[in-house]
Amino acid sequence: MDHSSTFFSLGIISDIQYALRKNKGRSYFQDSLAYLEDAIFCFNNQGVDAVINLGDLVDSNELQHLDPVMELLESSQSPVINILGNHDLLGPTDHKEVLSRLNIKERWGERFRKGNWRVIAIDSTEISISSGESCEDLCRERINELNRINDPCAQIWNGMASSTQMKSIESLLVSATKEKSRVLIINHMVAARGSGSLQHRCWNHEKMTRLLDNSPCVAAHFNGHDHEGGFTTDKISGTHYVTFPAICDSGGKTGAHAIAHFGKDWINIEGWGRVGSRKLSCLTKNG
Repeated sequence: MDHSSTFFSLGIISDIQYALRKNKGRSYFQDSLAYLEDAIFCFNNQGVDAVINLGDLVDSNELQHLDPVMELLESSQSPVINILGNHDLLGPTDHKEVLSRLNIKERWGERFRKGNWRVIAIDSTEISISSGESCEDLCRERINELNRINDPCAQIWNGMASSTQMKSIESLLVSATKEKSRVLIINHMVAARGSGSLQHRCWNHEKMTRLLDNSPCVAAHFNGHDHEGGFTTDKISGTHYVTFPAICDSGGKTGAHAIAHFGKDWINIEGWGRVGSRKLSCLTKNG
């Protein structure tokens, strides 16, 4: 790929899910550290501007899992931008401590800005089973609603952004559109049909994709959660939805990381291991 007109580059990792556990299917939890080390070495060698972790650093948040992963992330020569995955909230560690460890001061909002680009995080774990007792009734109600319409996303491992968060994100997108900026959305969970399994879409995927597709500034949505990965482009809006494969699903054979290179009106994804390379044209919005 030709990166001569690149404004900036971001390292991308997802679903490391490190744990001191036996392998389960393709998930080799203990091997994740080695593949994360490979990714950080690659990012340092390539001199990325920042590293984006799309969630699920650990399979559960015991300190014996968090500590080794955070030690590796601290070897990054570029700032690391973490967002929450559902597994990060599972386990005995207090959620405030998890947020502190991951240096997450705000669970959603703008995370990076350079050139005509803004990176905005959405937290689809905000209302979820893993968020704790305060969300239980709302979660149960939403799952029941989804089951009534036979939506496959009615799974306990999913969640959604609250109406308050969605309004906040909408306000940011309105502002970005006025500024003629382009926006990359980062989120843990799948949003669009076709970009991952239907069982891994966030509980409010229809509202989510409607907001993103109707926002002229939004170029792409990057997420993890579905370990197989996936990709689709909305035919009307041109919004690209990219699901990055899980590092933990190495099967003991290969890693999964990428560098996304950003130009004025394109994103080049350079993949390693299980991540495919592709060029995304962003001419259809704010073009």
